[in-house]
Amino acid sequence: MNSERLVGLLRGSHRLLDRTRRGARRVLTEYRRFAEKEVLTWEKAWLSMPIRRRLWLWRHGFLSQADVFYNVDETNYHQYFSDFQRERAYWINDEQREALNNKLFFHWMLEPFADQRVETYGVLKRGRFHDLRSLEADGGDVVMTGEHGTTDAATWITERLREEGALMLKPWRGSGGMGVTRCSYADGQYRIDGEERPRDDFESVVDGLDGYLVSEVVEQAAYAAELFPDAANTLRVLTMYDDQRGEPFIAAAAHRIGTRRSAPVDNFTNGGLAAGVDPETGRLTAGFQFPFSGSLDWHETHPDTGARITGTTVPGWPAIREQLLEMAATFSHTPYIGWDLVVTEEGEFTVIEGNNAPNIRFFQVHGPLLDDRRVRRFYERHGIVPGE
Repeated sequence: MNSERLVGLLRGSHRLLDRTRRGARRVLTEYRRFAEKEVLTWEKAWLSMPIRRRLWLWRHGFLSQADVFYNVDETNYHQYFSDFQRERAYWINDEQREALNNKLFFHWMLEPFADQRVETYGVLKRGRFHDLRSLEADGGDVVMTGEHGTTDAATWITERLREEGALMLKPWRGSGGMGVTRCSYADGQYRIDGEERPRDDFESVVDGLDGYLVSEVVEQAAYAAELFPDAANTLRVLTMYDDQRGEPFIAAAAHRIGTRRSAPVDNFTNGGLAAGVDPETGRLTAGFQFPFSGSLDWHETHPDTGARITGTTVPGWPAIREQLLEMAATFSHTPYIGWDLVVTEEGEFTVIEGNNAPNIRFFQVHGPLLDDRRVRRFYERHGIVPGE
């Protein structure tokens, strides 16, 4: 064997070993995340069930709460996209997933669609407000390019609130509405999530926020405000890119609706409602709440406002769907996106954030996701579910 061939074999072996190690790390990460989420569900709502049933769910890739969300058994479990498969789907977007995991990066990603993105003023970091024009991305980090455009965080927030009345502050990382804060000013009073705070206390809270985006409060359309006025009631739309047809499609859609328990956010795990949305018509089904009590509570009308949920249609849905698919086509290199958007007027919307490998529970409550042949083929082509 000559030296060149030996070197080639050694390099090939090294690459194979490196891929094997990366694959092993991914698998360990997937199992760890699955276990962590199972424990988290116990903290949210402990479900009593025979240990044999719990083990059966785990063995088939489902968290215990799937026993409440789905009518899953030996005859149909393969039709449902499991919780463990969701962990595997985390890698579908490759390195582009970072743009979805980081709200600041996602804001930059939406530059071609400025009319559809939420207006974001800057970042709170270590007691300073940094104008977005003073920030640059460096790999996975955000670095400051200088003091130009920065000021004391509390000073900027209090002055801006006197002009606009309200602002949204949210961590540039995280999900589930954790840490999202609505601050406001009216009649000489500062408020955080509706609670009055003395100015010194308010400024102390703002100064303590690190790695937060400062954004406008998006005014939702009348239909959404009628459902529940004290939260931005968002649509979650799951798009997938079909590389066979060279086009994206909407795999599922749901409408989250805030409640007194979840306000100022609408998140399902905080007590908000989730209603299904017909991808063709934009028509809503009944809404349901997270099973804190151990069972799903269904609501055809809102439990706090009395507004009708079932049968409500998202105004201008065909135009919204067309625009969203155009955006998903532009980002074909990121083929798996969960879009959170607020409908602002008929046929118009603002994207709040994007999600990598989003939670699909409130889609599948209405029926197994893998029953859709196009959805199943997408996951098959990405190696997440086995071929039929």
